[in-house]
Amino acid sequence: MRIAEHSTVVDPAARDAVAALVRSWEFKRRAGFEVPSPQPTPGLEGVLAKRLLGIRFVEPVRIVWADESGFGYETRPGHPIYGEESFRIDGRGVFTARSISCPSTALWRVLGPALRMVQRATHARYVKIVQAEAAASASGDR
Repeated sequence: MRIAEHSTVVDPAARDAVAALVRSWEFKRRAGFEVPSPQPTPGLEGVLAKRLLGIRFVEPVRIVWADESGFGYETRPGHPIYGEESFRIDGRGVFTARSISCPSTALWRVLGPALRMVQRATHARYVKIVQAEAAASASGDR
């Protein structure tokens, strides 16, 4: 299992707006994912999907926890990785995207370096989304 974590500090004036974003599927939608329609709630099972190079990758998940600070999910059979991912903004205003995972099957283990590259790029995208939301909130655009 590999741990990946990316964080950024959010201005106090933007924390509420970022928290609202991070506890909803809108956060994943802005990162380019198709998302389930109900909001993340513990026990909810759903499918995330993303297109890469014209191929639609389906990612079954189950929400493990969800609260005012964000949410976390575990992957389900059929997901390219096995593990958990979470998104949270803490009381100090630090947003963190964290995952602990490994390729889910022998095929995905062969493609492990590509999976890690996509995962790093996706986590970097999450940080940029949070920074953009914080900037928009601080400037009054939201």
